[in-house]
Amino acid sequence: MVLAVAFVVALVGPTDLVFVRHGETVANATGHYNTKTLNAFSEKGQREVDDLTVKLKAEAPFDRILVSPSPRALYTIAPYLRATHRRATVWPLLYECCTGRRPKDAKPTRFTYGGKVKLPSDVVGLFDLMPGEDRYPVSPDYRSGMAQVQASIDEFNRRFASGRVLLVGHSGHGGHFLHALTGKWRKVDNATPIRVSVK
Repeated sequence: MVLAVAFVVALVGPTDLVFVRHGETVANATGHYNTKTLNAFSEKGQREVDDLTVKLKAEAPFDRILVSPSPRALYTIAPYLRATHRRATVWPLLYECCTGRRPKDAKPTRFTYGGKVKLPSDVVGLFDLMPGEDRYPVSPDYRSGMAQVQASIDEFNRRFASGRVLLVGHSGHGGHFLHALTGKWRKVDNATPIRVSVK
């Protein structure tokens, strides 16, 4: 059963949003989550990334591209950035959360920031880190994850909402983020664009 999480959303202007979850990883494919599998694409995942690159290249340009600091998200969008000579902004609030056990009547608590984001050396030139926004959010449970989602919604509305926006992130955070924007739960499949128009 999915726990509905209500967030207040007040977008600044019309926004054509495309949300993409990272390509399938070995961890997604096998159910074994560890440092070797978490950010390595499965064969299917690599094909998904290749297909996604072609699809996104056929679209109108994005006004801004915001990406989770997870290597699996960075590597999902890196081929598109190379092919289009674009740069993206690493936005730590897109980092995965809300994957733990969902307590009944969960209310957001608080999250903190931890270690510094370090970009993989082979993609450094494709991404910008915003000054003072280069630390991973730490949301160890569902309630703190809800607080992270709320912070990302507030920040998105304040700084990024309007025009064509591409977000590259994860299933847990992404599902809650999209629900907050639209009031609808969506299935967040690997490397499958989800389009949301919000006025």
